[in-house]
Amino acid sequence: MAAQHSDGRSDRGLRTHERIVLALFELIREGNLQPRGEEIAERAGVAVRTLFRHFDDMDGLFDTAMGFMSEQFDVDLVVPKIEGTLEERALAYAKAQATIYEENRNYLLFYISRAKTEEEANALRSAHTQSQRLRLWSALPEVAAADPDVRHSVEAFYSFQMWDQLRFEQVLQVDMCHRVIASSTVTLLSKETVSSVDAV
Repeated sequence: MAAQHSDGRSDRGLRTHERIVLALFELIREGNLQPRGEEIAERAGVAVRTLFRHFDDMDGLFDTAMGFMSEQFDVDLVVPKIEGTLEERALAYAKAQATIYEENRNYLLFYISRAKTEEEANALRSAHTQSQRLRLWSALPEVAAADPDVRHSVEAFYSFQMWDQLRFEQVLQVDMCHRVIASSTVTLLSKETVSSVDAV
């Protein structure tokens, strides 16, 4: 009987833990990138003291959320099947990236904002960039074969920072962002091809 009571408490504790983390995700999705403990507890339907029985402090809760986000980003980064000409693939990949960025913008902003130092922020960006790079090269192998200057430029075109600048600083429509990124990519890679031919 004692074991059954213990299992019941454990199950309830796990469900409460999950509710707290899900409440944090809901607030972030809605644009609250620095939610207070009281806000998270209220959304989860628990007392603040209950929240801090499950997490030592807010950093512990945020770190748990970041770990889950990191795993989810890796799942989202499955390489889509992209075929066709360079122009078609550049546009298709821009659309694939845009879908991820549009759906996860607030999560990505939260993820980056949680860095405690500039060095940590750069490390987060670097890890994310490496995943993006391999995915990009699979869709556009021309990028991997390009000179470093061209390669880095094209990689920047498809980054979250570039997407966020086009969409939310320059306030461009989604379709326009797709075209800007794809056409810039094709222009650079086409120049790279011409330069290689001229060199021969």
